[in-house]
Amino acid sequence: MNTIAIANQKGGCGKTTTAINLAAELGRRNKQVLLIDMDPQGHASLGLGIGDRDLPGLYEVFSDELSFYDVVLSDVIPGVDLLPANIALAAVEPLLTGQPGRERQLLEQLEKSGELYDHVLIDCPPSLGLLSINALRAAGQVLAPVEASLFALDGIQQLHEITTMLCEKYHYDLPIRVLPVMFDSHTRFAQTILKQIREQLPVGLSGVQIRHTVRAREAAWFGKPLIDYAPHSTAALDFQRLADEILAANGQAVAIPLTEDHEENDMDPISKKPQRQMVVMNFDEIDCKRLQLAGDFNNWIPDHDIETRNINGHWQKVFTAAPGVYEYRIVVDGKWQQDPTNSSEIPNELGGINSLLQIPVHH
Repeated sequence: MNTIAIANQKGGCGKTTTAINLAAELGRRNKQVLLIDMDPQGHASLGLGIGDRDLPGLYEVFSDELSFYDVVLSDVIPGVDLLPANIALAAVEPLLTGQPGRERQLLEQLEKSGELYDHVLIDCPPSLGLLSINALRAAGQVLAPVEASLFALDGIQQLHEITTMLCEKYHYDLPIRVLPVMFDSHTRFAQTILKQIREQLPVGLSGVQIRHTVRAREAAWFGKPLIDYAPHSTAALDFQRLADEILAANGQAVAIPLTEDHEENDMDPISKKPQRQMVVMNFDEIDCKRLQLAGDFNNWIPDHDIETRNINGHWQKVFTAAPGVYEYRIVVDGKWQQDPTNSSEIPNELGGINSLLQIPVHH
């Protein structure tokens, strides 16, 4: 059983996104995977469409209210079982404080109940408290997602220090593999961060870099992994390569199952990219002098590559795009806003709301 703690005490660095999508990719390869959500916020559970905050989890297991198997949800996605988290998990540390073997509680549960799985992935909370210590103690390796930021080196240094302490205390080896996430490898700053990690820290560095894409955030919003939501996105391909790397490091085959026939049919036979198709959007209830459209499909440049038609006050926008789900906003007389005629929406990174447009595959 290959147990990986996905850890970094810094929040917002892609731990949960990594946990969900690596689990999905391993499950896709016919591996039996258990994903353990150890964050009281339960974001890994939410990211797989499990929104019931009353589901029991590790707190109930550690308090002997329920058994390990009682709380595991089977096949939340193909090949992947989930041990969900709820807010009660925040009370685990007071529960375990003073108990003998408090750092081994998760390890003991996995030793008794985890033999069914090829891989166990643990999504750690953004701290180095007792929950994370339990995850690190149970793991055979650590995968540390790191974004290109001023705090990246400090976070990995602290993680290395805590793992070194555990290794010395319990006499075992716990290697750390750093995974660059949300990286633009063409920038000088990102290259500097990677160079400093290689030269200054005694950790491994993954050969894979997870590129930034809004598709990852959208997929989590809809409770799906990228291979189901946006299989042709750059990050989806990166997570495929990460799964290959993990399997190869454990001496396992890395063959990827063949795609479904309809996926091949949706691709341009020469470029192997999804075929673009005409999209017509109608805005009948917006009274303005000027209406523009901007989104993922035109690099957020208002009306770029878009034909505008105004027929008796009814606005129509015509453009081409590949099948998929896109975020967009409209610009009404110079003011950016969400589309009031569309109830499908998602929060954006600036605290506002973007509208969502789904372009289905044309058969």
